[in-house]
Amino acid sequence: MQIDIDVPEGLNPALTALGWLVGRWEGTGNGTDHDGNDFNFEQRIEFKHNGDNYLYYVSQTFLLDDDKPEQSLGMETGFWRPKADASLEVVLTNSDGWTEVLIGKIQVTRIDLQTDAVVRAESAEVTHSSGQRLYGKVENDLMYALDRSTESHDLRPHMWARLARV
Repeated sequence: MQIDIDVPEGLNPALTALGWLVGRWEGTGNGTDHDGNDFNFEQRIEFKHNGDNYLYYVSQTFLLDDDKPEQSLGMETGFWRPKADASLEVVLTNSDGWTEVLIGKIQVTRIDLQTDAVVRAESAEVTHSSGQRLYGKVENDLMYALDRSTESHDLRPHMWARLARV
């Protein structure tokens, strides 16, 4: 079995295991909000490197109405730091008023993450308290699933999408 791993030019060798993520990804997905209502969204994610030992990441989501972006659902930005043992630390800050630290494992083109800590601003509208994420490369697309818990509900599916490299 041959595994196609992209290693972008100039990538810090410490980031080789995450090289396949580097670039811009766009697509659509589905979700269930914290009140249990279903929604469709468009998403744009970009992973970049600057020669240091982390990737930096930005994600924007937009509510879809009749397959057209209607309104912003939010933004997320952060840093992805792999370690030599294939573990991973991710620090994300969300425009909804929280910062989340996730830890996980890189398994070639699959990444599993679990919340280690969440810090919420007083103005955070959702009482996000923990989560888990799965990212994977499938047929050259980036697929992911994000589960979340809040103070009012246990861990459950929140957002999932398939994004193409652009």
